[in-house]
Amino acid sequence: MTRVKGFTLLELIVAIVIAAILAAVAMPAFQTTARSNAVRSTTNDLVSTINLARQQSMSMRTQVEISPTSGDWSNGWSLAFTDSAAGEDADFIPRRNVSITSSAGSADLVFRPKGGLQGGGDIEFTITHNNSNSISSTICVSFFGKITYEGCS
Repeated sequence: MTRVKGFTLLELIVAIVIAAILAAVAMPAFQTTARSNAVRSTTNDLVSTINLARQQSMSMRTQVEISPTSGDWSNGWSLAFTDSAAGEDADFIPRRNVSITSSAGSADLVFRPKGGLQGGGDIEFTITHNNSNSISSTICVSFFGKITYEGCS
């Protein structure tokens, strides 16, 4: 008597049901991780841009500006050098569904040739995921250009 190897239709259905249950349990955790990564990436891009602007303003002794795209930080931001020898202008776009608000509103960040912010005062940026307000990051840019990963006090 020969035996047929394989699996039955019932075994296939049970395996598919188990896989669907595991996927349903894992999906919310995956979405939270993806949202957190989007906020973290946008925060890192903004911090890198601010650090670059400050460093270039001091090293090239020129004014460097970071301005929100179309007057809204959530649309992105542009890095502009007043002296073309200091570097090339660049545009940045935040990750999808990520909003950025600034305590200075839509005002530009302008670094003076000595590295400090023009206009004085600290500026706070809050980066939040649109689908989850609990996933956010806050950075503070001091008058001297120092960045801290907490609110301005």
